[in-house]
Amino acid sequence: MRILVSNDDGHFSPGIAALELAARTLSDDVWVVAPDRKRSSMGHSLSLHNDFTVTRLDSRRYICSGTPVDGVIAALAWLLKDSAPPDLVLAGINDGRNIGEDIAYSGTMAIAREASFWGIPAVAFSGQKNIDFQAPATKDWLSGMVRGLGNNLSTWHKPDHWLSINLPTTVPAPIRYAVPGRAKIAATIEAIVEEDDGHAGVTKLRYSGGRHIQVETDDELSRLEAGYGTIYRLCWNNSARVEDSLLDLINLPSPSPARSTTGYKDKLP
Repeated sequence: MRILVSNDDGHFSPGIAALELAARTLSDDVWVVAPDRKRSSMGHSLSLHNDFTVTRLDSRRYICSGTPVDGVIAALAWLLKDSAPPDLVLAGINDGRNIGEDIAYSGTMAIAREASFWGIPAVAFSGQKNIDFQAPATKDWLSGMVRGLGNNLSTWHKPDHWLSINLPTTVPAPIRYAVPGRAKIAATIEAIVEEDDGHAGVTKLRYSGGRHIQVETDDELSRLEAGYGTIYRLCWNNSARVEDSLLDLINLPSPSPARSTTGYKDKLP
């Protein structure tokens, strides 16, 4: 089995070292591509109009100067393009929980989401900040979970889906299904410095700490606070149908569309 390991906290983080170690109990073919520095909360951003570098540290270990998703795409579209793609992508272990709206902000989540774009099974791992990854019990527990996921891909992988796992406060502990909660980061901003550039006022802003949290029964926050880990499945291409009344508002009396005389393929560059 070929496994790709990545994160958004940087190649030096203890979380990715623990995840790589667990992956190596499942396979000898483990590749690591991680940011050269901390790149948290970058979401699914790409360095689309800027160059970035990939530096080889050893035969299967690389660091990337771009975003977390840049690193995954570099691995899939460049490093491994002439060989077998990964059978499994593991993201993390994130330095802290990924809860609530972190689904959108987290680079760890984005790594797993990007893998799902390529049809590859993926799991995003996030952990509490006080987990001792060096403890033998933690290593054994994490390795067992990774082996269980890797050896049973067909039982949980679905196209366009990925898994999110938040590790419990105390490891080992049971993992329970939970629904995503509400825990908005970057909900408040404070002014740091106000300057005048001669034409208009310029104010330097900074996000304040903390979250806007709403705990509900059986959501991930309540499960984590009870001492459990959490898991749920995410799907990037799902959508909700709009009401016919909305279509009526949008489609005010208007002519029927003209039939196209050019096929879609003819319009492609």
